[in-house]
Amino acid sequence: MKRQILFILLLITTLGFAQQKGTLTGTITDKDMNNETLPFASVSIKGTGIGENTDENGKYSLEVPAGSHVLVIAFMGYETVEVPFTIAAGETKTINRSLTSGSVTMEEVVIQATVNREKESALLMEQKNATEIKTNIGAQELTRKGVSDAAAAVTKVSGISKQEGNSGIFVRGLGDRYNGTFLNGLPLPSNEPENKNIALDLFQPILYKA
Repeated sequence: MKRQILFILLLITTLGFAQQKGTLTGTITDKDMNNETLPFASVSIKGTGIGENTDENGKYSLEVPAGSHVLVIAFMGYETVEVPFTIAAGETKTINRSLTSGSVTMEEVVIQATVNREKESALLMEQKNATEIKTNIGAQELTRKGVSDAAAAVTKVSGISKQEGNSGIFVRGLGDRYNGTFLNGLPLPSNEPENKNIALDLFQPILYKA
């Protein structure tokens, strides 16, 4: 008799607890695809651990405590929708919603590559890809060759020479009249009235540190 009474009490307690919940169901669709069902969308009750993903037909079903709640519907790349609702104990409520990606935009990602112009390998690659005849010399090579100024540095490039006692340089036999000196794309004025180009021995090279 005691076991029967205990069983009845447990049954009443269980039924009473179950009646404190309601059932929330619905279908989630994709507005951008003519309201086709949206499988595996996330549906959850805000501020609780209650939630699941929609099935392959976009349907969901949640057991929710009686009271006022907010249903959160989300899917990657789509707007997140929050729907306030109130549910009573033992009630079955249906909430259907369509998601759209209209206001969700991907941020632009810019990838920049910086070339280390001190290394010989990087300068050789730049020279190889150039659309004009181009020769480069970097700090790594200058350090290895032990140059003392920019004038001595450029003479390490094939086709360029310098005469002793003369501040100018010769490019493939052509002197000051036929050459130009530029810094970052801008022409440099000469420091000598009788010459067109600035004396390169004024510039000390920046040596390479491995």
